[in-house]
Amino acid sequence: MSTSNSNTPMLVRFYDPTIQASDPNGRTLTSILALPDTELEYCHDYIQLLFPLPETSTFHPSAPVIDRATFAAFRSRPELQDQLLKSLTRMLHFYGFEPSWSQDGNPRFEITLGRNFDQASKNWIKRFNHNHLRITRIIRSLRVLGLEKHATLFYRVLTSVYGQHGGSGIGNKSMMFWTRAAVRPLYLAPEDGTDEGQGKDFLYEYEASKEVEANGSAAVQNGNGQAREMTGETDSPA
Repeated sequence: MSTSNSNTPMLVRFYDPTIQASDPNGRTLTSILALPDTELEYCHDYIQLLFPLPETSTFHPSAPVIDRATFAAFRSRPELQDQLLKSLTRMLHFYGFEPSWSQDGNPRFEITLGRNFDQASKNWIKRFNHNHLRITRIIRSLRVLGLEKHATLFYRVLTSVYGQHGGSGIGNKSMMFWTRAAVRPLYLAPEDGTDEGQGKDFLYEYEASKEVEANGSAAVQNGNGQAREMTGETDSPA
């Protein structure tokens, strides 16, 4: 159920298909996704909106971040995830990949190399390219906002590309960050060396709930060796 209440997080209003809120620059999700590839390449302040993170952006510290309410909204409202999937689809095309749904009676999302891959990949398969940071962000954002399977598929096709271009166009460090974004617990950001207990409590709680299902455990350990219970303290919204 959508709402235009001013207390609704900006990211939820931005992604809500019935509200279609604009950012401070007057851009809506639809207008950003309609940008040509050249603008997607050289504009640097849209990626934080399309794929937000729980962490503050180093390059755009005023960009909205995922707080507890945003996290809960995306994970409980399929229409928000559908809109997020549109953002992923646009960026996959930008990078030269082709997203599709299988037609074998068991529909599932797939990502393959697109016809334009050779041309599109020239923009990002090169060392020290800013798109490598964007890709790390995309993988992490998808996982945090509930599209874990899509994030895994993106990571897998990137791993395949790395197998062909690693060392020349994609450095080991980029691959390391993509792997961290794809496999780490959500409370641990890719740039963090170890868990020092600085992650958002709602992400610790989420990982704890997964651990309950898997092991019957009610807590995960933070970097200080303290158990964070699912009913423990919470952060204020970021």
